[in-house]
Amino acid sequence: MDADYSVELGPEAPSLEIPWIDPGGERQYVDLRTETEAIEHNIELVSEAHDFPALRRFLIELNSQRSVWRTAKCDVWTETDCQGGNQYEREFLQGCYVDVALAETETEPREGLEFHRRSAQQFARLMEEDDAIEASAEIVVRRCYFHIVAAGATLEESDAGYCLTVFLTGYGASAEAAANQWERALELAAGCFLRTSHR
Repeated sequence: MDADYSVELGPEAPSLEIPWIDPGGERQYVDLRTETEAIEHNIELVSEAHDFPALRRFLIELNSQRSVWRTAKCDVWTETDCQGGNQYEREFLQGCYVDVALAETETEPREGLEFHRRSAQQFARLMEEDDAIEASAEIVVRRCYFHIVAAGATLEESDAGYCLTVFLTGYGASAEAAANQWERALELAAGCFLRTSHR
């Protein structure tokens, strides 16, 4: 496993909003800590969780009560002809990203840049301890705007803080092998996140 972390806070860097709604209004943020049935029963809301059981397990773990995290967005992709352009010299890959933020509503932990930087560093270090998985992990510290959800509040009202975006990619000599390595990386990543505490 190859893992690294970075901090991207420049004016052009991507940021996250919680809750969010896509520009077309077709998809929106789902709080999986309180709407856990959405993972299993409402596939239109979290279609990736339905299509990829390993990702579903990852989302369930990170949104569980024993986790200090919650997830906000995710996506999955595959490439079937990457010409071995990776450290494992494999032709196939399967990857994903997941946006992760602290679950607590208190602003102090969510606003802590140093906590998020240390968490990203710890995550990368823990992931690299398993050298049997042909996969890569990149965790990026980004800005996050936590919209105030209350009577009379608008989405323009928010608290500024930080979040983590995790990119996981598995590599293999076939699409099936790449998917297997990706699934193993997801399982490892869930365990690493559960070892993190903001206390």
